[in-house]
Amino acid sequence: MIESLRILLKNVCERENAKKVISIEMTVHPYSCLDEDNLNFMYLSILGDDPILKDAKIKIKRSEKVQQRQFIVNNIEIEVD
Repeated sequence: MIESLRILLKNVCERENAKKVISIEMTVHPYSCLDEDNLNFMYLSILGDDPILKDAKIKIKRSEKVQQRQFIVNNIEIEVD
């Protein structure tokens, strides 16, 4: 999950010429074990050395409906030059 998120963020940053990612808003499956604290810890542990991605915070909300995917990225807030 973190690896697919990293690829998505890198693609967005390259396309938009982003200086850094500020936040990632996600919707997660209502029965998912994912929570905001654990996601931010994993994210920082895995991607913490990348200067563009290191300061981003993940914000999640639980979906009301059961969906096929475990998570959906709703918004990526970036800082551009």
